[in-house]
Amino acid sequence: MTYNGDLQALISNGRVDRRLYTDPEIFDIEIRRIFGQAWIYVGHHSQLRRAGDFTTTRIGRDRIIVARHDNGALHALYNRCAHRGAEVCARPNGNARSFICPYHAWTYRTDGSLESIPLAKGYGADLEKRRSELGLERVARLKSYRGFLFASQSAEGAGLAEFLGPEVCAAFDNFVDRAPGGGITLMGGKTVQQFRANWKLQIENSIDLLHPNILHHNAVDSVNRLPESISRASNIEIAITRSNGLSLDQWDEMQTAALPGGHCWMGGFISDVAKREPTTEAESWQRDYRAALVKRHGDDKAAEILDFSRHNTIVYPNLFVNPQLSQIRILHPVAVDRTEQHGYLFKLDGAPDELFHAGIRALNLVNSPASIITTDDHEVFERIQAALAFGDRDWIDWTRGFDGRRVDDEAILSRGTNEILMRNQHDAWLTYMSPVESK
Repeated sequence: MTYNGDLQALISNGRVDRRLYTDPEIFDIEIRRIFGQAWIYVGHHSQLRRAGDFTTTRIGRDRIIVARHDNGALHALYNRCAHRGAEVCARPNGNARSFICPYHAWTYRTDGSLESIPLAKGYGADLEKRRSELGLERVARLKSYRGFLFASQSAEGAGLAEFLGPEVCAAFDNFVDRAPGGGITLMGGKTVQQFRANWKLQIENSIDLLHPNILHHNAVDSVNRLPESISRASNIEIAITRSNGLSLDQWDEMQTAALPGGHCWMGGFISDVAKREPTTEAESWQRDYRAALVKRHGDDKAAEILDFSRHNTIVYPNLFVNPQLSQIRILHPVAVDRTEQHGYLFKLDGAPDELFHAGIRALNLVNSPASIITTDDHEVFERIQAALAFGDRDWIDWTRGFDGRRVDDEAILSRGTNEILMRNQHDAWLTYMSPVESK
């Protein structure tokens, strides 16, 4: 199963070669060509409100610092000392006047410029002339949409708004517009899960509507066996788990959309907790929240905001956006057969605390190591990864609903279990992977 160099031959009509998931050389090309070109989510403005605020993340396998300088400008910097290559910032986030390399104490300002070097005379008389070359290397581009920060390692290519497109922008718009106070804040820590399988299995799974009723039947059965007094409660965890048990016909009727660039979305399959009528006095916050939205936006706009029902909007290649649950997920590819999933939760400014608490419970249920749902997914990814290594058959079938259509400049609306969304991801993969790398 050694990669033979012909990327075009790995994808055919409604099928892909298993080497997309198993070949380390192909994985290395993905890191350079997909994660090296696309706009990748790297943080949120709420993490970087003050001068000196920073957060660290990854683009592909590259470690990145995003920091706000003392003039207010934001900078995305490679987390690597220009002297001997050590990582200069090991903390996940915080506030700092400068970044000091732990190896030889080269010190960098928050815009990446070199501030000081111990025993500077030892580096030669031309050090001052070289100073501009010895700062932290900057990521080529950094842009924001509605407070969500994206970076691209490529100086060329589509701008952020063009890359996202109107349908993806609509998900971010709805995310922020749900805040009666006009803004959102990334709160608390994050959930981290690692699975021993290829990163693409997760983005394919997240818009695969044939699997929930089958793969997650144990979780659904456990909820259905709860006492009636509990199962009737207006509880986000119960609602999400039970909704995975929709019939196959119901999943097949779910609205989906394949978008340019490999992006996509699937319709919501749970009722919005903020739209439910309170069943107890403790749930009266739902009515208060809706009233706050109406006060900010008016009746029609508030109704439009809450009627925006999507469970996942996927920003290719590695971001999942869920405004309804106030959360995002990010995939970090580690190796051809190893992936990390990071989950983050936002608090909506001006919304009742109960809404945030419901979001915490939803995040723990769906996207945490304690999840009774995601653990099913990760187990099956690992089974797939192991099974793809044996046998002689190279092709994987993606022909469900295949009619030859391809996404060009316009979205293709579809229904439920049609695999056009995954085929669209494969087309985007091939587009990114095909260009000859510049020297």
